[in-house]
Amino acid sequence: MAAKCGGSPNAPTKSPKFRSRDATRTQAEILAVAIDEFAEHGFHGARIDRITKAAKCNSRMIYHYFGGKEQLYIAALEDIFQQIRDQEAQLNFSVGDPVTKLKELVEFTFDYFKNNADFRKMTRNENALNGMYIARSAVMRDMSEPLIVAIRNLVERGYSSGVFSRKPDPAQLYLSIVALSAHHLNNAATLGIVVGQNLHDDAWQEERRQHAKDVILSYLGIQNH
Repeated sequence: MAAKCGGSPNAPTKSPKFRSRDATRTQAEILAVAIDEFAEHGFHGARIDRITKAAKCNSRMIYHYFGGKEQLYIAALEDIFQQIRDQEAQLNFSVGDPVTKLKELVEFTFDYFKNNADFRKMTRNENALNGMYIARSAVMRDMSEPLIVAIRNLVERGYSSGVFSRKPDPAQLYLSIVALSAHHLNNAATLGIVVGQNLHDDAWQEERRQHAKDVILSYLGIQNH
């Protein structure tokens, strides 16, 4: 019989330190499986029994740690956004050449969307629900605010030094980067037919990546980049 992710109820009593570590690991295991399930089937199509089976867990542990399916789904949304926010923070926009840092942001965003299908699927599914559940998150806005502040400071730094010719709203700039990075992936099946291209082709993707950088940098008046 497969081991339960929460451990056996007959197992020897562990110290608080080990219990805390086990709880953290258990929640992480459940979340990883839940993200796959929600990404593949959406909120309404996802099933708790499939999650428990894949996580080698029981439903009691899910309700204990998360409260229910809706809370688990919101936690999964928060987790996928926390992952991208953590990696964006490592870019450290406060130091270095503004043009280089802006290119790094475009490259990172493009590559992240390309390489993280679960992120694309979950956000696409949640958009189909009009953001019903992400709006119920108590932390989503707070976790994203540092990114917008960092972009604002980067733009200000580039504009003040005369490198950037304009100073766009940071949210507008970020959304433009996201659009250039994700729209062709989210609509590849239809747009591929429209333009007669395989939008998943590696060579085409590399051209698109360069195009995204060209568009953003040119908008800010950066030539010969």
